[in-house]
Amino acid sequence: MSKDTNNTYWRSLNQLAQNEEYKNFLHREFPENGSEMNDNISRRNFLQIMGASVALAGLAACRKPVQKILPFSRQPEDLVPGIPLYYATAAPFQDYVTGLVVETNEGRPTKVEGNELHPSGNGASGLHEQASILDLYDMDRSRYPRMNGEKAEWADFVAFTNDHFSDT
Repeated sequence: MSKDTNNTYWRSLNQLAQNEEYKNFLHREFPENGSEMNDNISRRNFLQIMGASVALAGLAACRKPVQKILPFSRQPEDLVPGIPLYYATAAPFQDYVTGLVVETNEGRPTKVEGNELHPSGNGASGLHEQASILDLYDMDRSRYPRMNGEKAEWADFVAFTNDHFSDT
């Protein structure tokens, strides 16, 4: 069984007939000198660049913005130092949400407990909710006082504050 490899394939009856209508269609199908366009980027390079761009855009969209807790620059009038404030909130974890009560001192969260009034936790909080308070603090914050951009001692800080903020 030998196969005839000299078969001629055509897309339409007009192509088979090679009539004038088909020849005009072929002439109008592509722009003039379209096959001779000389650009330095091939289709493969274009697709590689587009694929990399889409991948990088997707990765950039996956990150959550980092938000740090900062102290008050101007303390609210109704905030009394030493007296904690309590806020009800909720923390999502996997497929559920836990109701929480957060204790804050001078605007900084200091303790996380379960909210007894929330239906999902019955007043309990797990280790993930307890550890979530660590996500709120900036670990790169200054560990020592600075004066004019240089490291200073705590005694220098106390002397400076006594000189500038005393009620004398």
